[in-house]
Amino acid sequence: MSDFRYHAFGQVIASEFPIDVLEVAAPEAQPTIWVKLSDGLRQGAQAEDPFFEITETRQFFEWSTVGAFEITTPECIRVDPRPDVPWRLVCQPLLGIVISVTLERLGLFCLHGGSVDVDGGAVIVLGDKGAGKSTTVSSLLRAGHHLLTDDLVALDCSAPDSSAEVQTGFPAVKLWPDSAEALALEDGAGSELIHPSITKVQQQINPAKMARPAPARAIFLLAPTAEGETRAERLPATQALQALLYFAFIARFGNTSLGKAHLAVFMKRCCHVVKSTPVYVLHIRRDLGQLDDLARVIRAEAAAATA
Repeated sequence: MSDFRYHAFGQVIASEFPIDVLEVAAPEAQPTIWVKLSDGLRQGAQAEDPFFEITETRQFFEWSTVGAFEITTPECIRVDPRPDVPWRLVCQPLLGIVISVTLERLGLFCLHGGSVDVDGGAVIVLGDKGAGKSTTVSSLLRAGHHLLTDDLVALDCSAPDSSAEVQTGFPAVKLWPDSAEALALEDGAGSELIHPSITKVQQQINPAKMARPAPARAIFLLAPTAEGETRAERLPATQALQALLYFAFIARFGNTSLGKAHLAVFMKRCCHVVKSTPVYVLHIRRDLGQLDDLARVIRAEAAAATA
């Protein structure tokens, strides 16, 4: 079967179905990840939805409305979609939690957040659901900076004496409709609902405006408040480490889910990031009218981190 080839997260992805949101790779590009269609993975009704079964040798994911995904080797993701589901919906979990496990197994450190290139360095934004991660990322885009990734931050920690490098994701940002309207990104190439039951929209970004991989310069943990001015507070190393462990993608399955050997390298990568990149709590007011001020504070702290 012919395949589609794409670039994302420092990988060449060969897929048996289209993943339109990704940047197209040349046909001769050598794949590092294969996405293959496979019958018989779906198990039907589960006690939980979505259902995850994560072990050292096999990682299984199933959404009742989308389909099932299986990883046995990090180079291959097998997909058994429901027959009535459009590819763009299959790609939502594929490009999030599923591929995060593959990237983790391939040697990257994955965080649930977004990242923007600010003057040659990667600013990483983390936060709980609804904290405003994508809105913060988009405020930086509106200020003239370039997107690295939204929702999934993949860091290469292989250079021991350098900051971890944030890999380029794909050209889209997920926003609530009011944030999308307030930001009105000029580089946007249209938007659509993520899912009929979810009111978030996926705002496309011009691929030519995407940033290339950049060293991590500063990490911001969003702490929304009802009032007060935007300000950043640097965390001591112990608290920074706890925060990164909390926002690591693999942590939602339990840090030992991929085995003790992975846990050792996972902790090493996490410590590498904390040692080389300052981590801040960013106190922000829930006010879309303050987005310019938010971008200003982030730029100032990122500049100070490299001074």
